[in-house]
Amino acid sequence: MYQKNYLFILILLILAKRAYFIDETLKYTSAFDQDLYERVLNPMKCEEQLDYLANNISVAMQFIDASGKIPNGILMGNLADLGSYDQCLSIQYLEGDLDIEGKYCLIHVPLKQNINIENTQARDFSDVNKIWPRLQNSTIGNVKKSFILKKIAPFISTSKNSMISRAVVPSFGSDMTITLAVCVPKVCRPKQVINFIGSLNNINLTFNEYFCRLPNDKPVSIADYISISLFSFILIVTIISTSYDLYQTYLLKKDNTQIDRVYRCFSIHTNAKRLLSFNNGPGALECVDGIRAISMLWVIFGHTYCLTAMTFISNATQILNWLTSFRSIWVNSAPISVDTFFVLSGILCVYTVIGKINRCKFIRSLYLFYLYRLLRIFPLLAAVILLQASLFHRVSDGPMWINVGYSAESCRRRWWSALLHVQNYVKPINVCLQHTWYLSVDVQLYIISPVVLVWLFGSALVAWCSLATSVIVSLAISSVYSFMYNYSAAIANPRRADQLSDYFMNYYMNTLTRASPFFIGMMYGYLLHKFKGKTLRMQKSLVAILWILSFSLMAFCIFSIYPIMQADYDEQMFDNFLNAFMRGIWAMTLGWLIFACVHGYGGPINWFLSLQIWKLPARLSYAMYLIHYPLILIANGSMTSTYHFSDSNTMYRGMSNLAFTVVAAFVLCLIIDAPFSIIQKLLLERVRSKREEKIKTES
Repeated sequence: MYQKNYLFILILLILAKRAYFIDETLKYTSAFDQDLYERVLNPMKCEEQLDYLANNISVAMQFIDASGKIPNGILMGNLADLGSYDQCLSIQYLEGDLDIEGKYCLIHVPLKQNINIENTQARDFSDVNKIWPRLQNSTIGNVKKSFILKKIAPFISTSKNSMISRAVVPSFGSDMTITLAVCVPKVCRPKQVINFIGSLNNINLTFNEYFCRLPNDKPVSIADYISISLFSFILIVTIISTSYDLYQTYLLKKDNTQIDRVYRCFSIHTNAKRLLSFNNGPGALECVDGIRAISMLWVIFGHTYCLTAMTFISNATQILNWLTSFRSIWVNSAPISVDTFFVLSGILCVYTVIGKINRCKFIRSLYLFYLYRLLRIFPLLAAVILLQASLFHRVSDGPMWINVGYSAESCRRRWWSALLHVQNYVKPINVCLQHTWYLSVDVQLYIISPVVLVWLFGSALVAWCSLATSVIVSLAISSVYSFMYNYSAAIANPRRADQLSDYFMNYYMNTLTRASPFFIGMMYGYLLHKFKGKTLRMQKSLVAILWILSFSLMAFCIFSIYPIMQADYDEQMFDNFLNAFMRGIWAMTLGWLIFACVHGYGGPINWFLSLQIWKLPARLSYAMYLIHYPLILIANGSMTSTYHFSDSNTMYRGMSNLAFTVVAAFVLCLIIDAPFSIIQKLLLERVRSKREEKIKTES
């Protein structure tokens, strides 16, 4: 019985995730032309066209063929049939005054129905009786045969001699629905069409309209005008700058120092060479490139699996098997890759500042500390937000494109909270670019980091006390939240689906609960600074113990998700412990890995993480992070049928998402990131020079 409930909770979770996007989309209507949907409606013309279709089977068959049918594999969790989206919207039939065009709609048909099936055609349940022995051994487990019959009874015709003939199919307690595509004349509402069909067949079907789509139903917005104008301007400037650079370099044979940096800052020729040249300066943390690149791959594949589960799945029960299996651990534990980036951010926050300036100069130039960070991440973030709000909404289409429309409208309304990095606190469920909550948290941690940084310029004792205090406080806050709310430590836990939105708002996107890896990273950044350029000698036994401990704790952080996902798991205390300390444990082990690699105790691990193959994806990682999520949404929104989930299919989709992400990130870095980083560098150099001149004059 528990396994049965577990199955339906899983399906409800998938539906809840999908419904979350759709229900919120209905509040954000400007992504699709709602006036168009209302203008084309005409009940009188609809009745006329339906009467015509009832007597003209050749035309009616186009609508019937493009509509969804009762899904195959309901018992495997297939609760949707999306019909043929393109076929429906391409229907055009003109005869005399009749102008019949297709409109694609989705409807929700609850499994809880009261349908009179007295006059339906003969059919019995012999097929169900034949497959029952197999169902007993399936993932459904102990589901009663009568329960299955009740589930499918509303959709199976029965004979008058059947035991349930001449009766009304009883109601049963289930909130699950089947999502069906209906292709209707564009002047009609789905309800009017289905009621018309029901009146001919003496059937009264209960359903809810989901949404409808028509050709050219994406209105032009202000974001479209801004996007086209701005990117056209950038493209023109890029062409001019590249032409100037090529002319100066290859025709006039000038040296790089003789070519004006401002005029060629948008040059694809120069920027491509810089992106593809990897010269490590003294003190560079080479192993960080491998860690950053691998973590970014983990994020992309994790989001591929996650967003795939939010589509219409034809075998939802297989997801249950997969979620509770050992092979899903690497995906279920993927959220910890985010904490890797917090650790790296904390390390670099200290490592790039301490030792280069003194405390007084740091305090006086604190505005530059903030300005450099904010300006560095602004151009790419603004570009991707603008793309999501405009052009990405137009590159493709499909029956599930409404999710992309939701994201486009969210960016049109919430772009400011993303650019100001407050979106994890300002309506966090409706954020623009859902994955950029991390960037907001990271910037907020960076803003408060000088509270700790300012103490790192003095004595080592004061520095370590301030670092230890920040780590202890962050872990204490995380513990309070964890034991106060009692959330699951696994995001994809089907048994805790009702806590999902609260978990994201109160814990997952909360800066206070995610701070410990950042401050632990600052601790390792200070440690790397103290031993920078020094030869560190450690006993081999100590190194071996630290590596064994590190690998053991890493394995604990990854594999501890497995028991939590099992059906019989019920240890809230362990969940609270993981939520409170798992991210800190991961940060400690990752910090040791970086420290050991930098000081010659990494062996083959350092060799692997320092390979040249990681240099480019590490350099593109920020752009990859920003662009990969919209590209996955586009790919999923373009799907025209339900998705059959399997590891092989999803891995293949993950590889294609990775390939498109790398290409798109490279283009964005060429025409957006590299030019604006050069402009930023030139501007900050002028600010510094003017400030130094002012100080010299005053002295």
